[in-house]
Amino acid sequence: MSERIPRVSIKKGREWHIRRGHPWLFSGGISQAPSKVQPGAIVELLDIDGKYVATGYFNPNCDIAVRILSRKQDEKIDKKFLEERVRSAWTLRQQCINIGETNVFRLVNAEGDFLPGFIVDYYDRVLSVQSHTAGSDTLLNDFIESLKKIIEPRAIVLRNDLSVRRREGLEPEEARVIHGNIDEKIQVKENGHSFLVDPLAGQKTGFFTDQRDKRLAIAEIVRRLPEGSSLLNGFCYTAGFSIYAASANWQIRTINVDESVRALDEAKANFQLNGIDEEKHEFHSADVFSFLESANAKNTTFDVVILDPPAFAKSAKDKAKALKAYARMTRLGVTATAPDGILALCSCSGAVDMQEWVSTIIEVVGHTGRSAQVIQTFQHGSDHPINLIAPEGGYLKVIFLRIS
Repeated sequence: MSERIPRVSIKKGREWHIRRGHPWLFSGGISQAPSKVQPGAIVELLDIDGKYVATGYFNPNCDIAVRILSRKQDEKIDKKFLEERVRSAWTLRQQCINIGETNVFRLVNAEGDFLPGFIVDYYDRVLSVQSHTAGSDTLLNDFIESLKKIIEPRAIVLRNDLSVRRREGLEPEEARVIHGNIDEKIQVKENGHSFLVDPLAGQKTGFFTDQRDKRLAIAEIVRRLPEGSSLLNGFCYTAGFSIYAASANWQIRTINVDESVRALDEAKANFQLNGIDEEKHEFHSADVFSFLESANAKNTTFDVVILDPPAFAKSAKDKAKALKAYARMTRLGVTATAPDGILALCSCSGAVDMQEWVSTIIEVVGHTGRSAQVIQTFQHGSDHPINLIAPEGGYLKVIFLRIS
């Protein structure tokens, strides 16, 4: 055991979940920790008998005090280690994604790729990198060098402009290019569809790669709808669902609603990029809840309704408020869905699990007087792997309902 690495002792009974592969040790599980360790420092975890358990990085100021990097005592956390993890992540994406048809995807998914604190999205050889924790900040330079070596990107953008860093005692930073050069907008392909992405200023890292398989499923649903059918895309952002739908069925009319005027302008540009006449579709800068309330009051319905809001709960303390928002969204969405239409409900709130969310939907639908059939359910795509032993690392939940 190395004398140079600080050691953290674990309370009795708290080591078993780490030995079986869980990536977190909470502060309440610590028996003794060194007093002069900087946040983000590499430490070794020992059980009550002084036996080695794992190696990770430590932040004494967080509920998740240690994030596990390795359970091999002789494995050094260095550039070679990071290169091996990046190479493994890259291999998985090459196995599960046709990069000729799709050159936009999640390349590194934090704990899901055994690289806690790091998120990397791939945009046609431009990488958008986020570092969420003090530990990932400590490893950031070597991580960036590993990405350069394994992926050979033409540019890397650092998107540390996120408030979640404050949980680790870190300040958000201005987004910036740290390697290579990029244009303001990058054109990418997803399942053959073209999109413009702004890696420096777009929401999150610039594009919601986690909905790729759901967009494809919507395209299949609308493909055979008759002329005059309508699709409401609430919280549409840059209208990914609508691009898939209109490309699959040129006779469908999409109604795209988002509060952001900038997002709607980018949505129109994406329509043009894919050869779709945006004049045949609608774009509304509005609060989605208010838009739905107005549609319900007018008895206006749509053949397909997609509601993909931002996270209503970013932590456990917001859960009750979030469930109320999901209940309201479900009620409004059901009412706005035409008889035998499809309602697609989405949640990216990690603090709300699938069972809680679906239970809320069941309760609401039961009070609407409508009947619903579950057509499909989704979680993450193959480029968003989740650690099997840490399902709480998952956040995305999507359900397609047929509303009678």
